[in-house]
Amino acid sequence: MSAIAYITDSKMLELHRLNAHRTMNFWRLSNNNNFSDFKVGDIVFFLSKDREQMNNKEKGIVGYGRLASINLNSIKYMWDKYGILNGYNTYEEFKDAIRKVSKNKKLPNRISSFYLQNVTFFQNPIYLSECGMKISNNIESYIYLKDESVVLRLFALAKGNMDLWSNDDDYEGRIEREEIAYCLGVVRDLIGDMPISEDKKKKARKSLAKYADYINIRGSETEAYHIRENNLDIIFFHDKDIETRLIIGQKCLYESYIYDIYPYDLNVTYHTSDNDEIINKLLSR
Repeated sequence: MSAIAYITDSKMLELHRLNAHRTMNFWRLSNNNNFSDFKVGDIVFFLSKDREQMNNKEKGIVGYGRLASINLNSIKYMWDKYGILNGYNTYEEFKDAIRKVSKNKKLPNRISSFYLQNVTFFQNPIYLSECGMKISNNIESYIYLKDESVVLRLFALAKGNMDLWSNDDDYEGRIEREEIAYCLGVVRDLIGDMPISEDKKKKARKSLAKYADYINIRGSETEAYHIRENNLDIIFFHDKDIETRLIIGQKCLYESYIYDIYPYDLNVTYHTSDNDEIINKLLSR
């Protein structure tokens, strides 16, 4: 599970914030969409370069979004598809912003972007030094946040630090769901997906798609989850050809790692996609 802090234009962020955007197209001046160790479901924290949001020259984090897709498009296509979600009111402003950061001050043929969901902004900046991480003041683009304790501390500090435009009755619940989803991704990276064939994985995708309220654990094709308040339900794909002990083993690993990583009380239940009565009884122990 990955998280990055990406230096972001404050004017662009302000437009998203004032329009209460929950999705945005976070464009990058790059002509490829290859991005090492960063996948759908990972988190982008917005690191502001606005001097007013710095603390002793340290850039502050002012919000975040969850990666839904990485895209590579022409500038015109990107504007036609996302419009103001690119962070600018007009196509001309969008092009001017790209020219400004381009080395030759010309528009490239194509640029890449992160399409982000669950976009949330903070009332006051959060500094990585508050989370136990020192960063250079000379960062040019982004840094990986590889220590999960730093990310969890960021989420903890975000609670009660809600921006007026991001604030709603479910603000803190939204952040808690992000915390849990992040922890599940970390756990999945530690234990891996169930070792089954590609055909079984295709069957798993179809089987889990029936559970409309469930989300695949980041990086997993055989496990999904649903969160409601402090209740977490994890579902494992199962059919007659998958050994019971494989699912029970996955459950034991999740159970052990979740309680090691997630710092709050959480009621976790487990069951199978085919609601196998025998296995579900074993999972409930």
